[in-house]
Amino acid sequence: GGSQLASRCASRSRARSDLAPDNGRMSAISHGILVLNAAAELLLCHATGSRYWDIPKGAAAEGEGSAQAALRETREECGLLLDSDDLTDLGRFTYRPQKELSLHAVLVERFDARRCICSSFFHDRRGRLLPEMDGFRWTAFVDVPQRCAKSIATVLTQGLSLAELLARLDAVGSPIEPMLAAISAEKSA
Repeated sequence: GGSQLASRCASRSRARSDLAPDNGRMSAISHGILVLNAAAELLLCHATGSRYWDIPKGAAAEGEGSAQAALRETREECGLLLDSDDLTDLGRFTYRPQKELSLHAVLVERFDARRCICSSFFHDRRGRLLPEMDGFRWTAFVDVPQRCAKSIATVLTQGLSLAELLARLDAVGSPIEPMLAAISAEKSA
């Protein structure tokens, strides 16, 4: 019911600890995870109300480190339960003016992306409670620029090489089998 849904909604009123100095200005930092599989695909989430797809990412809560924020955002936005020991820190990338991305990556066994579920909600202009992400798909590296907004596509295609990242992750270990949050009654209805 509605009370269950409300209790599962992630709070968007977190204290901001994700600011860093940038030439005298403060620059916001989003923390995210690139979820890759051995077939050279990246997991993308569709941002509700947008034409674009994105990676799971968001701001850190007060006292939360980058990896912890990225893990929480990935859990909230697509239901993936990952362990910090499985992450590879990729560092920070300029994302937009006054915004940076602190990225991590993980190599996983390919799973059915339709099993992903977003537990983070917002109210739209009409007051409807909607999930932040309303679709999930594996996307071939070559198709990332067509699916993502220019700012994130630039990071994913020019700031780093997804193919080189896949080779690096593959060299250090086998893909992990990710845990997915249980599908809720709301999604299966």
